[in-house]
Amino acid sequence: MDSMEKNSNGNWHVSKKGETITVLGPDSAVVAELPKGNSDDELRITIAYLIVAAPKLFEMCCKIKSIFENNLIVTREGFKINCSDIEKSLLDAILRARGCAKTPDEP
Repeated sequence: MDSMEKNSNGNWHVSKKGETITVLGPDSAVVAELPKGNSDDELRITIAYLIVAAPKLFEMCCKIKSIFENNLIVTREGFKINCSDIEKSLLDAILRARGCAKTPDEP
């Protein structure tokens, strides 16, 4: 189980002290710090809340992917929609979130 899956059970939250915006885990451990730098507060707060949402987004991507596996969506009109493209995109997002699908310059 990777760190995002381990931490998805608790709530992450945003804290601001002075010029630093911090994302804290359920045990008050620092998940991320966004120092002032060249970014304005609004952008840093938006990024912080995106980080806070990451565990839930990851969990939902995993659930949706499992629903799409080998299934077709049928609309009210009877049209069948192949979910393979959606499933492929979700898999890519999940692998990137787990650090498995990286570009050569990423750690």
